[in-house]
Amino acid sequence: MIDLSIIIVNYNDRRFLEGCLNSVYNSTHKASFEIIFVDNHSTDDSVEYVKTHYPKVRLVENTANLGFCRANNRGLKVYRGRYALLLNMDTVVKDGAFDQMLEFMDSHPEAGACGPKLLNADGTPQHQGGLFNRKFWLATQPVKVDYVIGAALMVRREVIDRVGGLDENFFFSNDDLDWCRRIRQAGWQVYFLPQAEVVHFGGFTINRFKQKLFVEGFRGGLYFSRKHYGNLIYQIYRVLLILTMVPAILVSSLLYPLLTNKGKRGAFIQILMIAIRGELLPKYGAGKTVLLVSNGHAEDLAGAAIGARLRELVPDVELRALPLVGLGRAYDKKEIGNLGLRKILPSGGFAKEGLVHFIKDISAGLFGQLAKQISLLRSEAKVADLIVAVGDAYVVALCGLFGKKPLIFIDGPKSVKIEGYYAVERWLLKKYCKKVVVQDKETAGYLKKFGIPAEYLGSWVMDYVEVTGEDFGLEKDKTVIGLLPGTREEAYDNLLLILDVVDEIRGENLVGLVASTLETEKVKVKAAARGWSFSPLSEHSLTGKLTSRKGTTVLIAEGKFGDVCLRSKLIIGLAGIADEQAVAFGKPVVCFPGSGAQTTLRRWEEIEKITGDSLLILAGSAPEKAEKILALLHDQKKLEAMGQSGKASKPQWGGVNKIAQLVADNLK
Repeated sequence: MIDLSIIIVNYNDRRFLEGCLNSVYNSTHKASFEIIFVDNHSTDDSVEYVKTHYPKVRLVENTANLGFCRANNRGLKVYRGRYALLLNMDTVVKDGAFDQMLEFMDSHPEAGACGPKLLNADGTPQHQGGLFNRKFWLATQPVKVDYVIGAALMVRREVIDRVGGLDENFFFSNDDLDWCRRIRQAGWQVYFLPQAEVVHFGGFTINRFKQKLFVEGFRGGLYFSRKHYGNLIYQIYRVLLILTMVPAILVSSLLYPLLTNKGKRGAFIQILMIAIRGELLPKYGAGKTVLLVSNGHAEDLAGAAIGARLRELVPDVELRALPLVGLGRAYDKKEIGNLGLRKILPSGGFAKEGLVHFIKDISAGLFGQLAKQISLLRSEAKVADLIVAVGDAYVVALCGLFGKKPLIFIDGPKSVKIEGYYAVERWLLKKYCKKVVVQDKETAGYLKKFGIPAEYLGSWVMDYVEVTGEDFGLEKDKTVIGLLPGTREEAYDNLLLILDVVDEIRGENLVGLVASTLETEKVKVKAAARGWSFSPLSEHSLTGKLTSRKGTTVLIAEGKFGDVCLRSKLIIGLAGIADEQAVAFGKPVVCFPGSGAQTTLRRWEEIEKITGDSLLILAGSAPEKAEKILALLHDQKKLEAMGQSGKASKPQWGGVNKIAQLVADNLK
């Protein structure tokens, strides 16, 4: 693997091209590197010049101006280095700068990202901070900072794999602040390295006013304030922006004949309208717009998978997502604009499972959050051509009442194998849905009897499960028990319940393997309270090892759910929809009531109607559960029968592709 992938985005900046590229080649001596040149549909001769004079440069040609973030993310999809470095075209790299940055990152594993000292054309340090920021750019030694400027920003591959690329809700400006903030939230540090120097000319330092970039800078600021500081700060900033733009428009109108940059008046008007309307997301082109609405973790995964496939079918489609429950990280990973409020209510979306859960949600601000979601839905639906909703009748009601656009509904949890539809549910589907996609043939046939446009297009719950072939370095004769604690906050308590059972299963050649998206530090603390010690790991996609006082070993794998399922002989699952997915791999699953609304006995009995004999619900104490699991492990015939039953529960995969095609057909 090469050391460094340098991603340079260009839009009609031919005059900087030669100086920038030559400086990279002439200043980088120790690091192996590649240059990925992403062109945003320039109308000058930039592309031809690169092809002719820099044949080693990898060229990515966009068919439209996708903005800074989207274009860089195109580069991040194909980069091959241990590190990626975003570099502005209007820069000149000083001798050894990238070598120094690379050496620092290699010797500081806690560093997720770093940036050099940026210099003005006259050699003076460039201002890199906000209004109240300490002047870190004047430091003489490496220093931890909140952020560094994206004009030259190096990021570790492991970090990008974890937090994703740039947020495409930013067209230009504030994206670097957002990325660095996400990197720090994920547990890494961001460093400023004054010894490494890069000259940065910058659009404003060379007296070139670009109206679109000027406007998008303010739009990005609005979006950043809402994303990271909440609605109150966002509304204050919005009001201040309005109060600032009104006199700016009046003054620029009065002095219009004298203005050097006459585009400023138009820019002030645009910014005012953005602030008044609350238009937080940039408009990239004239393509169709699809709004994805989902209400659950698995539903987010399905929505993101459908959106990603739709983008392949309709390249100019504009995708926006409104996850109603949780953080919507699935959309972030697929680089789909995430409008969610990023707040998790106590029930985790399962308030319907009982009055206690509902009351907890109300106390945590359920109705206030609902009001904000309705407001977002109304505003985003105005520019959407189609809404794709994934979830239950609740999301249909929300989109139907407040979206008022053609609606394709993907019914996630409902099946007549579990229970029928209430009259109000059938009424909602018939009134508001252009198409209804369900998870089995029986349900499609049932709904069609009521005149509802229902279709079964195959299972989609397996399509977003990635399998990489990872074996976790485990010997082939090792008996592996997969552990699925879930993804919500209660998953930490559920993991402890599972560990109690695993610790009672005796076997010299047995190991537990956790498919986890949980925070390592929380797992460490929780497990320690139960007598398990934690050791960090960094090989074979493993992030840690838990060892009990009895010597039982449990390994933790980050983001490898599909591989954990395939490597396991049996699975202990307290993870809702993940249990359905595990049995579809042909793996026997055992479960029992746990902590939280989605692991109740009633919930398991509902899932059992879908999974059939492949799911076994256990009762009793931890030793009693362990005894039943051990007996099952030695009953090869029963294991095989459960596996076959599980595969039969999801006979047709590939639903995501067919659903995306359905959406594409309805955009025409």
